[in-house]
Amino acid sequence: MFVVSKRRIGIFGGSFDPPHLGHIAIAGFVASTRKLDEVLFVVANIQWQKVTEREMLDPLHRLEMTKLAVEGIDNFHASSIEIDRGGDSITVETLETLYKNDPEAQYELIIGADIASRLETWRRFEEIEKYAEIVVVGRPGFDSKEIESDFNPVILNGPQLEMSSENIRAAIGLRDSVAHLVPELVDEYIRQEGLYR
Repeated sequence: MFVVSKRRIGIFGGSFDPPHLGHIAIAGFVASTRKLDEVLFVVANIQWQKVTEREMLDPLHRLEMTKLAVEGIDNFHASSIEIDRGGDSITVETLETLYKNDPEAQYELIIGADIASRLETWRRFEEIEKYAEIVVVGRPGFDSKEIESDFNPVILNGPQLEMSSENIRAAIGLRDSVAHLVPELVDEYIRQEGLYR
């Protein structure tokens, strides 16, 4: 009997403010290691846990940069699902929607070890594993093995890149070049639109 295997889809969410080469490297590593058919870069509308820390760039700018970041990379796609829904971005609601649209797919939620250490502060966090397997990727300064959780994540020690959107925004504010940190089309867009100045 011929069995059709489920499509394996990675869900990689974030503010992507801006998306950088580290995001691409992590997604590529997980896609290869986990044999994913597709990775969705889900651009947050409002990251409610960060909203008091700083003002994020307009979501449509972040979505456009994410589309540019994944352009030409097979099976990497930017998703506006959280922007289209509006309001706070709540991961489990995104997973519910994706599951309802394609219940035959197998979803894997890709998060960094720094995020995983705070997973239990997320809204309706206990429901996440109903819809997706959790894949935790090591980050500089965070030991994935020390994550204590009620979850049973897959832990991968992937590329340890000292790269963050916060540092990139700061560099742009200082008029430093970030061409080595973001995809070329993203760099062009940032300069054309005068972002983060």
